[in-house]
Amino acid sequence: MTGFRTFYDFGSLRSFLNEGAKVPQIGLVPTMGALHIGHVSLIERALKENDIVVVTIFVNPKQFNNPIDLEKYPRVPEKDLALLNVYDRVVVCIPQVNDVYPENDPYEKIELGLLDTVLEGEFRPGHFDGVAHVVHNLMFYTKPSKAYFGLKDIQQLSVIKHMVASTKRPVDVVACQTVRDAHGLALSSRNLLLNEAKHKEALIIYKTLSFVKSNIKVLGKEETLKQAQAIFNQSSLELEYLDVVNRTTFGPYEKEGDDNVCCISAFCEKVRLIDNILL
Repeated sequence: MTGFRTFYDFGSLRSFLNEGAKVPQIGLVPTMGALHIGHVSLIERALKENDIVVVTIFVNPKQFNNPIDLEKYPRVPEKDLALLNVYDRVVVCIPQVNDVYPENDPYEKIELGLLDTVLEGEFRPGHFDGVAHVVHNLMFYTKPSKAYFGLKDIQQLSVIKHMVASTKRPVDVVACQTVRDAHGLALSSRNLLLNEAKHKEALIIYKTLSFVKSNIKVLGKEETLKQAQAIFNQSSLELEYLDVVNRTTFGPYEKEGDDNVCCISAFCEKVRLIDNILL
């Protein structure tokens, strides 16, 4: 089963995947398009561990609590397909909304608890309900053995792991390292909305995170975040949140543990950027 293919509904995708004598082991890479090197790293990891990789491109309306943000989200399908068509064992699925959310929807809403009330959960109400819903349905219709997600969206990753456990989907969720540019800025589809000057200003995000990582065990959480915010405030960006939490539960920072993460959200003009660093 080789050769790049593109499908526009799950039925034709499943027919293709089932046409051989043996059903292949599938790796799923869910995306919203505007692909970059970070996505490529997920795909290449998935290719090493599976017979075939399904890349979905779907800008999910359920995870946008701001209609303007949904409207402005970058959509470049021709560039996405050009980036992917060099891979023999990659197939792309670009489903419509009624394919992902059919009348007989297979998803039953789960409780997200603390994950849905802090940081991203607080500032983007309803966002993680949409994430859990769409990822469940993408898994349901593509039937992967493994699904790949970047650590840049670490709270989202925890939500997806929680959803998989709660719904008992037989999928191994694989966390992959954040890919950064040469200056430290985490690669993101939203970076396409930044001009050169704004891109340079956004580097304060990684500088702030690096300060927290270097100082928190000496200065403690409160003083470290105070000084980190002072560093951040030297920039033109608008800080939405900066906090240190447990990287799995998103509960309080555990001073003696290694299972912590510093998370940040900021606006570079009207472009909202998030990032984190493991501590």
